[in-house]
Amino acid sequence: MERTPKLPLDQELQAAVAIVRIGLDRIRDAACRTEAVGPHAAALQALYDPAKPDAGVLAAVADVVGTITVSMGEVDHDDIDRVTELLDEAQGHVQDSTGDRIRHALDLLAPLLLRCETCGKRQSDVTVMDDPYAVAVDPDRAEYPQMTLCPACATDRFEDS
Repeated sequence: MERTPKLPLDQELQAAVAIVRIGLDRIRDAACRTEAVGPHAAALQALYDPAKPDAGVLAAVADVVGTITVSMGEVDHDDIDRVTELLDEAQGHVQDSTGDRIRHALDLLAPLLLRCETCGKRQSDVTVMDDPYAVAVDPDRAEYPQMTLCPACATDRFEDS
């Protein structure tokens, strides 16, 4: 089934670019609303996650370039082989070269991430918070002990109450 666009091509592409820019703005805003390293690392992982290299923004861009490259193979033109070669290189640079640099930056940031005091893991989502156990047991207290926890350990501590 062929999709019939409701907009002229240039408007359809402008709308798509605007949507992508909004998503990228959200990633940037999530990272930069604090000086904490965790949100910055999480935003970089949204762009390229070494543990899941096919899942981030760079993977999506590389996929689009790759699909366009394959589609360009259908074009009958003397220079099409050079075009597809350039697009293949572009696809590789997006994910491999840029992704490798982000991976290296994440490796350098890893020691700066907070360590969960329960499981000991350094992760981008570890935060300093009120002790979930104390909050659940005594919700009327004015102040609570502070703990540095990942979401899973915070949940476990709350459920222990």
